Amino acid sequence: MPEMVVSRFDDFNHLDKILEKNWERFLVDGVLPHGHRPVITSSWERCVRNQVDPLKKEARVVYENSSLLEKKEQHRFFLDLARPYMEEMFRYFSDEDMILVLCDQDGIILEGKANANTWRILERHRFQPGADWSEQVAGTNAIGTALMEKKPVQIFSAEHFCQGWHPWVCSAAPIRDPFTEQIIGVLNMTGKKRLVQAHDIFLVVSQAQKIQQAIGFHLMQQNIFSFESVLDTIHDPFVIFDMDGRITRHNDAARFLLGIKIGERMESYMDTPIYRKDLKDLSNKGMQALFRGKDGTDWRIRIQPYKMGTHLFGGMAIFQKMGSKTFVHVRPKGNSTRYCFNHLLTKEPSMIRLIKLARKASFSDKTVLITGETGTGKEVLAQSIHAYGPRRQGPFVGVNCGAIPKELVASELFGYEGGAFTGAKSQGKKGKFLLADKGTIFLDEIGDLPLDAQVCLLRVLEERAVFPIGGTEPIPVDVRVIAATHKDLKKEIKKGNFREDLYHRLNVISLSVPPLRERRGDISLLVESFLRDACEGKICPQIEDEVWRIFHSYQWPGNIRQLKNVVEQAIFHSDGEVITINDLPQELLAGMEKPSTDLKKTTNSNKWTGRKKKLTREILIEVLKKTNGCVSEAARLLNVSRMTIYRKLKEFGLE
Repeated sequence: MPEMVVSRFDDFNHLDKILEKNWERFLVDGVLPHGHRPVITSSWERCVRNQVDPLKKEARVVYENSSLLEKKEQHRFFLDLARPYMEEMFRYFSDEDMILVLCDQDGIILEGKANANTWRILERHRFQPGADWSEQVAGTNAIGTALMEKKPVQIFSAEHFCQGWHPWVCSAAPIRDPFTEQIIGVLNMTGKKRLVQAHDIFLVVSQAQKIQQAIGFHLMQQNIFSFESVLDTIHDPFVIFDMDGRITRHNDAARFLLGIKIGERMESYMDTPIYRKDLKDLSNKGMQALFRGKDGTDWRIRIQPYKMGTHLFGGMAIFQKMGSKTFVHVRPKGNSTRYCFNHLLTKEPSMIRLIKLARKASFSDKTVLITGETGTGKEVLAQSIHAYGPRRQGPFVGVNCGAIPKELVASELFGYEGGAFTGAKSQGKKGKFLLADKGTIFLDEIGDLPLDAQVCLLRVLEERAVFPIGGTEPIPVDVRVIAATHKDLKKEIKKGNFREDLYHRLNVISLSVPPLRERRGDISLLVESFLRDACEGKICPQIEDEVWRIFHSYQWPGNIRQLKNVVEQAIFHSDGEVITINDLPQELLAGMEKPSTDLKKTTNSNKWTGRKKKLTREILIEVLKKTNGCVSEAARLLNVSRMTIYRKLKEFGLE
């Protein structure tokens, strides 16, 4: 997994100074410094062997004018498929001093995206199309080192071997041919090192994987390789079917997510039948259809011909989930998960730390208690833990404890024997715990569980067995328990509404999901993702600046769920080209006029309020310490933009 170099303001300054001293010491005595990350040490050793000049401040341009055009023409297929994903990624940081480039397998920059000022600055170092950024030529840098290590890397400050690149941080991920696994290029993001917090290597890796998947699907359309060779390179459900519409091949995603079986007819997964004539027409154009899964999930099916030369063998289809790529709270209706950690869109340090802890928790069987306000995505996190850990092949059973009538809680959770009470089924019924055997049970809104049911739950947790109503013997159960609540259980204990012994039994691993108002750096990511999902492949409307200001300053009491709802309403009311303030719900605008109680408290207690015009070095340091180096939160407290913070960091020499 890619490693983030630095995540906090204090770490940034401290690490930067250490790295510079190490580099200067190396320049004097020629001894490789101790304490570097292994990937950096290995790279520096190669640089020494290759006699790379550590004082170099410019890369080497090897392709210009007509030779560069010829080079790009050689990679036109690669560039055409990658551009949409570069455009998508560039929208995340187009206002920052960052640059996004695509390179070939030799480290030659082919194309890039950046604002004009950033291009001018980096061109001084020959960071431009046609330049050679291989490690042999440019020393340790994300592009060249990713090619040498054959994996994603992030290089920060004086980890770069050459002095000219020290002001920068760069993250790069290789892009592979999905059939041969050979590296065919590199996606790289470079920015001023003061922007390291916003420098998300996971975003780079994600976009590189999308490009790789697009290449695989395109080659499948061109029938350059057999279906078998691409099965595991496409993460969405993917099938191939013959001229009679019978499914002949599928990948694991189709089997596990949709339950598709070899021999089934394709039309059973479409809202319209497909005939031989339709398949022949596919030779000229593609086809789209819709499908609703057993769990209520909607899928868009994109169908293309499967042929060799002019001979048509049938069709191939990729199922793309509609509205599922974002971090939202959706309860699955079946005993399976719909989300994993990849759905948790974030670049905020607090969320990155939370995800790191949750990944660690995935490999433990200890009980987990997830706390957080309504709408923050507690169930998404619970599903991700299950999907990442060793129980992922087992069931995931979600239970909303607050939605079950009090008199039915025991029978729902623990089941009952036949004839146990009036109205009971003669054959009895398995409870949710037994249905979750060998998997995970998610007890949502655990704070609403009645006290008598809490006693029974405590017994199950202690004895690892359930006692069905009317039963005489305990039934052993192997289940991992994850609970969640929006309530303060310690207060509920004091009120007598929750058992303290049960609280301690549940709260072995504690995870707290922050509210959206504490994750303002993620709002742009989430809004863009909601837009893409809602537009379903069509051109998304632009968002005017005033709307963005509201999105970033509103308190979001309903958190991510409310944000998603607002975006969908705004799209509906817009003219299709631009979302304006008039397209926003009235209650949102009213909420802006009447700040929440929490906001008033924050404002009243904020001793920095009103100092926007007099932002001193001491104030900036004090605020950044208070926010643990979170630039977004510091900007909110000081009522300035993030870019103002970055400019002041540079002005005060705090980079």
